[in-house]
Amino acid sequence: MKILHIGKYFHPSCGGIETVLMDLTRASRRAGVEQGVLVHQQGKENAGAIDAGQFPFLQYFCRAKTVGSLSYAPLSPGFPLELTRALQSFQPDLLDLHMPNPSVFWALLNRQARKIPWIVHWHSDASGPEFASSVRLLYPLYQPFEQWLLAHARRIIVTSPPYLEHSRALRKWRDKCEIVPLGLEPDRLACPPAVKNSPAWQYGDRLRILAVGRLTPYKGFDVLLRALAHTEAELVIAGAGAEKTHLRRLARDLQISERVSFPGAVSDAVRNALLESCDLLCLPSQTRAEAFGISVLEGMAVGKPAVVSNIQGSGLPWLVNDGLTGWHVRPGDSDDLADRIKALDRDRGVIVAMGARARQRFEDHFHIDPVSAQTISVQRAAIDS
Repeated sequence: MKILHIGKYFHPSCGGIETVLMDLTRASRRAGVEQGVLVHQQGKENAGAIDAGQFPFLQYFCRAKTVGSLSYAPLSPGFPLELTRALQSFQPDLLDLHMPNPSVFWALLNRQARKIPWIVHWHSDASGPEFASSVRLLYPLYQPFEQWLLAHARRIIVTSPPYLEHSRALRKWRDKCEIVPLGLEPDRLACPPAVKNSPAWQYGDRLRILAVGRLTPYKGFDVLLRALAHTEAELVIAGAGAEKTHLRRLARDLQISERVSFPGAVSDAVRNALLESCDLLCLPSQTRAEAFGISVLEGMAVGKPAVVSNIQGSGLPWLVNDGLTGWHVRPGDSDDLADRIKALDRDRGVIVAMGARARQRFEDHFHIDPVSAQTISVQRAAIDS
C-alpha cells in the first residue's frame, strides 16, 4: 500500500501537525506501508521534489514553493503542478489529506486524484467564533470546497470524541468519521546528556512549569503569567509568535520577569531538556482553536503531568484526565490556575504520581505504533470500500 500525505508543512517546521505527520509516516513505514509527503516550503527550506535522504522512511517527498501566506494559509501557485508530479511519480493507492489546508482542494480539480480514494485527517475546524476575524471573514469562500472534499472522502479521521461532537463542519459526515487520536514516538524525546541541565531554569528549588506553543492569543499565556504572579513558581514559555513582545511586557508589569524565561522557538534537544527538567506542563488555551495539545502529549510521553484548560469541545481536556493524569482549570481564570499551582507547589509528591499515570496513559493510547496501526486500518478500509 502506498499513501501520499498532503499537509501544510513538515519537519523541521515547528508545529503539532508537522510533528505528528513525521512520526506517523515513520511508524507506518516500519509497518510496511510506503509513504509519500507533499507539503509547502516554509522559510529557507528548499522547494521542489527533494531527495529524502534526511527522511529515509519516505519514498517520496516534495515541498511546493510558496510566495507568502494569507490568514495562516500558505500561498503556493505551483501546488497543482506539484500534486500532478507527485501522483505521476509516486503513484499512490490513497491520498491522506491533512486539514485545515486550502491546498488540498486542488485534489478536487485533479483528474488523476479523483480516480483514487482519499481520506481526510481532520486536525481542527477551519473557522468558528474562537478564530480570528480574518479567518471568519474568509471561511465562506473556503466552506464550499471543504464540504465538497468531505463529500468525496471515503473516511474522515478525527482526533478526539469531543472535537467530533462539537464540530459543525463535520455534522453531515459523522457516519464517515472514525476516532484515531494523535500519537508520538517517545524515543524522539530522549534528552542528550550534553543538554540535560538546561540554562533556561534559574532556580533550583522553585516549582518548574513549562509551557510550549506558538505565542498567539488563544494559547492563553497571558492568563498563565497573571496566575504566576500569585505564586512562587518559575516558568519557561518556549515558542515564537506575534505575542512575544506583549507577553514580555506583561511579565515586566507584573514584576515576575526574573521568574519567567522566553527562549523562543527552541531546538528539539533543548525542548527535550526542558521537558526532562520541568516539574509539570501548563497549557491554558482559551478556545477550540486548541484542538488537541501536542506539547502536553510530549510531556505525558516523558512522565510529566499537565494543568490544562477545560475547554468544551476541545480534545485537550479529553487528553488529560482530571485528577488522574493531570488537572483541569477554568479557561481564562487566572485565579483558578494560581490556586492549582500553589496547591501543587505545596504537594510535590502528587506531581510525581500524576506523571507516572500520565506516562501510562500515553503508552496505552497515544504511542505512535498503535496509532499508526489504527490509521493504516482506516486507510485500508477506504481503499477496499
